[in-house]
Amino acid sequence: MLKIEESVVISKPRQEVWEFLSDPATVTLYSSNVSEYTLISGAPTELGRTARIVVKVAGIRLESTDELVEIDEGRMFKVESRDAKVPYTLTMTLSDEGGGTRLTWLQESESLKGVFKLGDSIVLKLYARDVRANLENAKTLIEG
Repeated sequence: MLKIEESVVISKPRQEVWEFLSDPATVTLYSSNVSEYTLISGAPTELGRTARIVVKVAGIRLESTDELVEIDEGRMFKVESRDAKVPYTLTMTLSDEGGGTRLTWLQESESLKGVFKLGDSIVLKLYARDVRANLENAKTLIEG
């Protein structure tokens, strides 16, 4: 299993962080590698909702549809890819920490399926760097 786990502490209450993250309009604001994010069906926090996402990872453009498969309002959501070249699950968890919120990103995939010319470990390292930068961007936007 390939896994990327990164977290950041945001100096805002959990509910405020949740509201920012659950708004589809913010995804392209804080995610530098996401060029498109569009709800296809359902409300943003409705179980079963689907969204179309276009990302660039290690120079490769990837399109997929994801589905919200698990949610604990204000605390956690999990999406699974439905048609991605690189199948994945993404779980975002929010927990109280001090006077702020710890936001944890956990993305897992069985394999990169030979989509990238670079080796899995190099792609994971590059993508982890993107995830880290995106979490820092979210922190800056929410705290700003």
